[in-house]
Amino acid sequence: MSDMSDMSDMSDMSDIIDTIDDATYDIIRVYLAQMQSAVKISEIICSHSEREELTGSDIICGLIYRLMIPMSDDEIQECMAAADEILEEDEEEEDDEIIQDVVNDVANDVVNDVVNDVVNDNGDWIKIKSNSCNCDICCQVRVTLLNYKNYEPQDILASRFNNSIKETCEKYKLLVN
Repeated sequence: MSDMSDMSDMSDMSDIIDTIDDATYDIIRVYLAQMQSAVKISEIICSHSEREELTGSDIICGLIYRLMIPMSDDEIQECMAAADEILEEDEEEEDDEIIQDVVNDVANDVVNDVVNDVVNDNGDWIKIKSNSCNCDICCQVRVTLLNYKNYEPQDILASRFNNSIKETCEKYKLLVN
C-alpha cells in the first residue's frame, strides 16, 4: 500500500512541477511580449527622430515608455502572438535551455545596443535623449522620462522590468530625466 501512496505523491509532485513550468513559461512569454513592444516603441522614436538606426537612448526610452504606459488590447494580442512564435520555435526543439537563451539574447541585445551607443571613455554620466516630435507616443515618452524617478511598479513583473532598466542605467552611467 505504501507503493501506491508513493506513486500518488510522485504524481502530485509531477503536477506541481508542470504547474511551475507553466508559470515560468507564462512569465517568459509576458516578458518577451513586453520587450517586443518596447522595441517597437523604440523604432517609432527612432523613425520620428529622422534616423535609420536605433540608439541606446531610443531603447531606454522604449523600455521606460512600455514600463509606464500600459499596452492596448490590440498591442497585447500582437505582442503575445510574437512571443508565442518565438517560444513555439523553441518548443519544437524541446529544450528548456533554449528558452532561457532567448531571454538572455534579448536582454543582451538591448544592453549591447545601449553600450555601443552611449558609453563614453571619460566615465561621465550621459543623459538619455528624447526627440522633439509632437505625436502622442513621442510626447508620452518625454512625460515618462520626466516622471520615471517617481514611478512605483504595481506588480512583481513591473518591478523586475524596472530594476533591469535601473541596473542598466546605473551600470552604464545613463541619466534618465
